[in-house]
Formats: sequence, C-alpha cells, structure tokens
Amino acid sequence: MESGAGGGRAWWTEPEHFRTPLVFYMDAEQEERVFGGGDGDLRRIEEHSHTLIQLEAWATAAGQTRVTVVGPPGARRWLQELVRSVGSGHPGDRARGLAMLRRVRSRPLYPVDLVAAAQGQPLPGDLALAACLSAPVALHLPPVFLLLWISCSGFCWSSVLP
Repeated sequence: MESGAGGGRAWWTEPEHFRTPLVFYMDAEQEERVFGGGDGDLRRIEEHSHTLIQLEAWATAAGQTRVTVVGPPGARRWLQELVRSVGSGHPGDRARGLAMLRRVRSRPLYPVDLVAAAQGQPLPGDLALAACLSAPVALHLPPVFLLLWISCSGFCWSSVLP
C-alpha cells in the first residue's frame, strides 16, 4: 500500500495524493476518541493509514478542530468513513467505527480493508461486528483465503459425502 501504482514509488511522492485533500471538522470529544488524549495516536494512525493528517484546533470559534488529510484516495475515504462511523448515533455504525479504529491503531491497512469500508461492509475478519449488524452482510474474501481455511481447518469433504 505504500507504493504507488506506477513503478513502486512511495505514496507521498505522487503529486495527485496532495491535490485534493480531505478537509472536515470534528469536536474535541470526537478528536480525543479518534486520535487519543493529546493526539497520542495520531502518528500511528498516519503510519498505518498511509496518510498525513493535520489537526488545527483553533480553526473555528465553536471549538471544533479542522482536520486535513492527504494521501491515496482510498485511504482518505477510509479515514472519512472511520470518523463518520465513530461519531454516528446509530449503534451499528458506531461499533463499525470503533472496529475500524482498533484496526488502524493495531496494524497497517490492507487494500481489502479499504474496499470493505468503501462498500459499507464490516472489516475482513470482524465476524462479531457482522453478527450485530441488522442487515445481511456479504464478506468478500479472495479465493486464496478460502483455500487456506479449507486446508487449515482439517475439514474433509469425504467425511460429509456418501
């Protein structure tokens, strides 16, 4: 994910990742929830999402923080969905946002994470969240994951078939 599509260049060397930054506003409580107390998780979120994030707490008289995000378009959309979901009043959306937050704090995002967020689906591997959502959820896994699961689970088709 760090490399651009053209020749393995790092994302920050691609000018198009800086041309249309994502800009939005959030209140102090949500900023602390997403970026940690004193913005302690900001750098880790930047590294794991392959973005640069600028926080400007003085941006509005109402005390909101202006957030500017640059980076690959999929990563910008992913972070926008994370912030929207964490701040949602709907319990399913909020749970999804908190799962996204745990994911980006714990490890770098993979392309499959970006696709799932763009489609409004649970993150791959988050079956607990999928179970709590009210609508049916389709988890799209690449065929290699299915083959690995079948080979690692010890499941034998001959034991089921007559």
